[in-house]
Amino acid sequence: MRMKVIQVKCPKCNNAISMTQRDRVFLCSNCNTLHSRDSGVETLNFEIAEFGPSFRGEGTYVPFWRLSANFIIRSEKIEGGGASRLAAWLKGAESRGGALFVFVPAAEFDPGTFKNFAMMFTMNPPRYSTRFNFGGIKNMPVVMTRAESLEMADFVVVTLEAEQPGILQQLDYTLQVSDAKLVYLPFLMTPGGLTPAL
Repeated sequence: MRMKVIQVKCPKCNNAISMTQRDRVFLCSNCNTLHSRDSGVETLNFEIAEFGPSFRGEGTYVPFWRLSANFIIRSEKIEGGGASRLAAWLKGAESRGGALFVFVPAAEFDPGTFKNFAMMFTMNPPRYSTRFNFGGIKNMPVVMTRAESLEMADFVVVTLEAEQPGILQQLDYTLQVSDAKLVYLPFLMTPGGLTPAL
């Protein structure tokens, strides 16, 4: 697949930036600001995670929207199963919700990989040190806007609930997102696919 490279100017410092046409964001190496080019140019809140100390091999950065959310279950009906998986994970089996980070992959993935990465990082939020830039390591293009990630947050939550034992018949919940940050997480490129390298 060929990607066309285009040149834009940083709206903050006017520095010329080359970027691929598919990437919906661009990072200015001069002033270290990340901008979206979807509906006008907007400065984005972002982090770049450091590779783990045992990193060996070819790496890449994968973008995720990390959504700070409050999740409340009003009612649910599960046949042959137990209490809500998310509620039990958040506060214990008696809780009906709480605060969590929902991780929505912002790169282009097949549905199975998208689901696996979203569930992996939402259920086990990664801990990492941050770095100032990509350090010469390639990053995958952002293909999902912040607005699209907010819509996908519901899919991630319902998928997590549906993955528990039993059959989810009804789920009435509230998911309120208070903040969205673009987080670039490090991965190793292996013959078997991408592997987290935190």
